Amino acid sequence: MIAESDLTKFIFANGNNGQTELVYKNKEEILTVVFYKLWKNELYGLGLVHNPKIEELRERLLFKYSPFKQLSSKQKIIIDEIEKNKTDKFLIEAPAGSGKSVIFTNLAFSLAESNSNLSIGLITTGNLTKQFNLIFKSIGLSKKLKAQTGSQIIMDARKNNKRFDIIIVDEAHKLKKYYPKGQPNARRHLREGDEEISLLEKITDGLVLLYDPYQGIKPQNISPSEIRKLTKNYVNMQLMQQFRIGGNSSFTGEDFLNGILYGLQLSDDRNFNSDVFKGEYFRIVDTLKEVVDYVDDYSHAYPKTTNRVIAGYCREWVSNRKKKINKGKKYEELPYDWHVGNVLKRWNSTDVDWVKKPNSENEIGSIHAIQGYDLNYSGVIIGNDLTVKNQKIVAVLENYKDIGGIPLKDGFNLSELTEYILNIYYVLLSRGIDGCAVYFEDKSVEKLFKERVGL
Repeated sequence: MIAESDLTKFIFANGNNGQTELVYKNKEEILTVVFYKLWKNELYGLGLVHNPKIEELRERLLFKYSPFKQLSSKQKIIIDEIEKNKTDKFLIEAPAGSGKSVIFTNLAFSLAESNSNLSIGLITTGNLTKQFNLIFKSIGLSKKLKAQTGSQIIMDARKNNKRFDIIIVDEAHKLKKYYPKGQPNARRHLREGDEEISLLEKITDGLVLLYDPYQGIKPQNISPSEIRKLTKNYVNMQLMQQFRIGGNSSFTGEDFLNGILYGLQLSDDRNFNSDVFKGEYFRIVDTLKEVVDYVDDYSHAYPKTTNRVIAGYCREWVSNRKKKINKGKKYEELPYDWHVGNVLKRWNSTDVDWVKKPNSENEIGSIHAIQGYDLNYSGVIIGNDLTVKNQKIVAVLENYKDIGGIPLKDGFNLSELTEYILNIYYVLLSRGIDGCAVYFEDKSVEKLFKERVGL
């Protein structure tokens, strides 16, 4: 009901407030035999629900990030600790798929429900603010909870001389520092030497950073070493359990993430079960067409799932440039950004909520469109912006097309650029819930990756 409340406009009078271990006898049978039929045959027939296809609703962000999601014991411990010490500052380290956004919505809801006078600030990435605000609206807390970007909340506090009791930051690895090459709108609140963590500390008593050190993707992001210094006096907690990527009796989602980090030379930790790369979940294909076909095949076989082709920023965004020059030009008339053999594709036509746009199935998503989202089956293109030299993966500057992601010429560091690009591919490779197919444009990178993950 939460997942479609933006359509039904229902206001919910009760909820489980994030109960843990919500287990009862015959739970799965009651869900499938009783609840699914109740939803489709009774509630839909009475007009109390809008969509009879409950599987589709379970794919929506309003369902996945609902504050009523059942919490793991570790998530509950973290939330309880923060609630007891609301004026402390916390760094919660959590890899991709570990439930950072679930903590974000659940903690916000719990604080708002139990502390009517508490001033709560919420920060997330620009492409997710709309979805989170829909969630808060659906549970009747839109006047109390509002998700914004870091720049919006800092500028609003300056303008209105506003302070918060606590600020919660989802995707804290995307917090920014002053960087002269960054987009003007993204740095208008920053002066030389500024970074957003210190600016947030000035306007709040409590601060919670939900953070993954491997998801900083451009020089404007505060680097992991800088975050370590800035948060040295914070309460540090870790959330390592993997919820996005499943496993079986022999390997886990954590094995897959650790394997990616090792395979991309982002980590020297060889502590993972390489069987995760040999089963049905993961495959490496030989051509770009195969990775496109992989996604198309699953979309046709399982139309209720969300499957997309995503890639590193290794092609210019020609279609966007032409669109700006020729404002009246129809989308169908714009040039293709990807032209490889018979494959003709454009980059994502928007960064905001791209996955949910109807035409996104025909496009290739960049890091800026996909970070923070889940997919069922992902097709990942690891582009020619990486190669191998002396058994080391290194960036290829001329093939990396994200202008805002390239370090300044003054003091340019190839290893710094390499780390940003590798982080991008770590994010892309960690999007798939049910499966992931990968195409390497540079076969030397493919060969080294295979050797490192045991293929």
